[in-house]
Amino acid sequence: MADNLNLQSMKIFLAVFDHRAVGTAAAALGMSQSGVSTALARLRETLGDALFIGTAAGMQPTTRAKELAVPMREAVQCIEQRIMKKATFDPAVDEREFRVAASDTAEAMYMPRALDVLTRTAPRVRLRVMATAQPQLHRALSEGLVDLALGYFPDLMSAEFVRRRIGQHGFVCICSAGNRDLIRDFSLKRYVEARHVIVEAPTRTHGLLETYLQKRGIHRNAALTTPHFMSLPEIISSTSLIATVPDAIADAFTGNARLVRLPLPIRSPVFDAHLHWSKSVNSDPAHRWVRGVLFEAFVGRTGA
Repeated sequence: MADNLNLQSMKIFLAVFDHRAVGTAAAALGMSQSGVSTALARLRETLGDALFIGTAAGMQPTTRAKELAVPMREAVQCIEQRIMKKATFDPAVDEREFRVAASDTAEAMYMPRALDVLTRTAPRVRLRVMATAQPQLHRALSEGLVDLALGYFPDLMSAEFVRRRIGQHGFVCICSAGNRDLIRDFSLKRYVEARHVIVEAPTRTHGLLETYLQKRGIHRNAALTTPHFMSLPEIISSTSLIATVPDAIADAFTGNARLVRLPLPIRSPVFDAHLHWSKSVNSDPAHRWVRGVLFEAFVGRTGA
């Protein structure tokens, strides 16, 4: 019989308690008087008490009804205000920090555009880029330690995650603008003969490129191996070395007149960049909003 005690039955109890009359309570609730009477009869049976006694002064609560009034009112307020109230998010005034797992490659590719939109639309929203190692990323995203994963993460294929493609990328070469001989006659032979800066970053794109070159029997002559992309402009522009980088990284270096971008002398492998998130936050208003902002920044459209 406990299933008769629900939100509606508690609201009926409180309306009769407050108004001391079934008819007035029914009017306040927008119900028929018979509907209130029927519900009150079920409540009496469920709780094993008369609850209200009809007198010349109206429906007077019993001792049990008086004991129940406060906890029932608290329960109704909790359900309506904390459980049933729809969550909202106002980017203009609300504060929120979103934790984004991204490699330095993805950070360079996408963060400038994301921050430009956020600065204009949500001045109190912050992004924190997390350098989460690949083996731990699945768990971090699942447990909410990371809100979003941004970039090339082919391991995040679990059904518990949602992913949306934000771009497709390939690889290009960069060299010093002063390396005119190489620029004039750049070929696969010159590529193999050149000395390279190899970025051995802990990302899946590095493994993708290495596997692709190895399968074609192409070996790069490494002069320097580094885990960092951001040091490349100074190193490359000051030497005769070349580097193979994702095209969006090369795009980020276009303002440097000391660098020249060259097409990879073989057909480039391609990879898709995605935005990943857990299904557990799929309907969260703040999450939906920030995903829409990121999509607008990355691919020129909104949606989540």
